[in-house]
Amino acid sequence: MDIEITKERGNPLLDRNEITFNISNTGATPSRDEVKNKLVAMLNSKYELVVLGNLTTEYGAQKTVGYAKIYSDAKRAEEVENDYIIERNKPKPVEEVEEEPAEAAVDETAEKAGDEAPVTEEASEEAK
Repeated sequence: MDIEITKERGNPLLDRNEITFNISNTGATPSRDEVKNKLVAMLNSKYELVVLGNLTTEYGAQKTVGYAKIYSDAKRAEEVENDYIIERNKPKPVEEVEEEPAEAAVDETAEKAGDEAPVTEEASEEAK
């Protein structure tokens, strides 16, 4: 994922910088969190100071156009931005998935099979 800043302007009234950028990517469209992390690294800023406005991907192309605002402090960002925008720009929690042991999975499949017991060589000889 490569980000190229196409337009940058200061907004002293709202105490922020506003940027427009292009993202060229291969594969799937990058998530908002990935884009925000890359912008934070590029601009030497803090995560809570960067607010992504919108990301628009062109149909059939691996190009995304975005808009972001970089505030001077977090308090000013909370004063200016709507609550849902602040919530949208928070980092997503990483969910830990617990895998059950392989033995438990084998036992469950045996129970689901019902009354049918596995046929062994001894059982087949006794049946004859």
